[in-house]
Amino acid sequence: MPRKERYAEPGIYHIINRGTERRDIFLEPEDYDYFLFLLTKAKKDYTLTHHAFCLMTNHYHLLLETHEHNLSKVMQFINDKYAKYYNKKYTRVGHFWQGRFKSYPLFDDAHFWIVAKYIERNPIKAKMVTEVKNYKFQSFFQWKYDYIYLTLLENSKIYDMTLSEYENYIQSEQDIDAIDIVYKAPKLTTVNGKLKMLTKRLETFFNFDTDANRNENIKKAFDYGYTKSEIAKFLSLSHSSVHRILV
Repeated sequence: MPRKERYAEPGIYHIINRGTERRDIFLEPEDYDYFLFLLTKAKKDYTLTHHAFCLMTNHYHLLLETHEHNLSKVMQFINDKYAKYYNKKYTRVGHFWQGRFKSYPLFDDAHFWIVAKYIERNPIKAKMVTEVKNYKFQSFFQWKYDYIYLTLLENSKIYDMTLSEYENYIQSEQDIDAIDIVYKAPKLTTVNGKLKMLTKRLETFFNFDTDANRNENIKKAFDYGYTKSEIAKFLSLSHSSVHRILV
């Protein structure tokens, strides 16, 4: 079966990959440093913006922005180089990564800040530290302590906040509703043979006037690319009711 086509238009992505069988992929400080070196080289060679990152023991999170159609090349470079480094250093063979890297394009600015916070708080979620500032291998640590790999964050969107604002933001707990959309991504649809990403969430068509302008908003959502079934499910209507509104 052919691989599902991956959306790779220039934009901001939440990238995740894990070691095979969830095995540790970083065993010594030197391993983290080499991976961060690869991120630095990829930033230069592929014209990337790294907005945030966190390297955990058996997986990593990246919040990066591509400016060209090169996401797969970027991740192939990083993952292949690191796997070869690790296998040679620790004399191992076989698959290193659990599978293809996962990439989640973001909806909007609100989604960006939710994912950034989730990434920075990953060590707290894993009970590795009690405060974000104490975990060395992540973006916030680099910024707070002006650390070795701070240049990775050049032009990062997290600088839209001051350091103290960002620290307060990521130190506060993330609510359940926010966590629910961390791993959600915009719907992909095919228009004229090409993948199109629906960056406007379905609920935004009905945020303030679900009842007053419902029918008009149903038409707007449908014209944008959402299906009758998706709209019906969201509004708790029957498929036939939505169909009648659209005809």
